[in-house]
Amino acid sequence: MRIVKVRRVGNSNVVSIPREFEAKGFTAGSTVLLEELPNGELRILPTENIREQLRDVGRRIVDDRRTAPQILADYDPNAEPPRR
Repeated sequence: MRIVKVRRVGNSNVVSIPREFEAKGFTAGSTVLLEELPNGELRILPTENIREQLRDVGRRIVDDRRTAPQILADYDPNAEPPRR
């Protein structure tokens, strides 16, 4: 954990990430996701980790709602409605 200052650069506020975090993916020129949490905290994630996290969330959603993908697979917008 480190304490760093927020600086003004142009029209933006900037926080410098110390070099010791380069091994975690925070290298010069890399892209990051900045997420505001409900409690006001900011979370910074390397974007290379985002794809893996989205896959995990997707798998959990599909596991929780197994019937939804089958309903979508069975749906045919061009099919005639059933006769009554």
